[in-house]
Amino acid sequence: MSESHFIVCLRDGAWQHTHRGTTSAPFTSRTAAIEAAIEEARKSGDSAAAVIVQASETSTETVWRSGQDEAGQQ
Repeated sequence: MSESHFIVCLRDGAWQHTHRGTTSAPFTSRTAAIEAAIEEARKSGDSAAAVIVQASETSTETVWRSGQDEAGQQ
């Protein structure tokens, strides 16, 4: 199954999130960017959506997956 990734990262001193070539920025904090990415992922209706924080070129962390809300996780 292919996942629809919403990537949160710090670029040029500002937090942003990207999805399929579209960038939303700037956000004042990592948390604000994550919350906005989760909201966009929910709105996408994609059952395979995931929000991933890219902390550096090699470090990533999945912070949300579609379906977690229903299970009471977040």
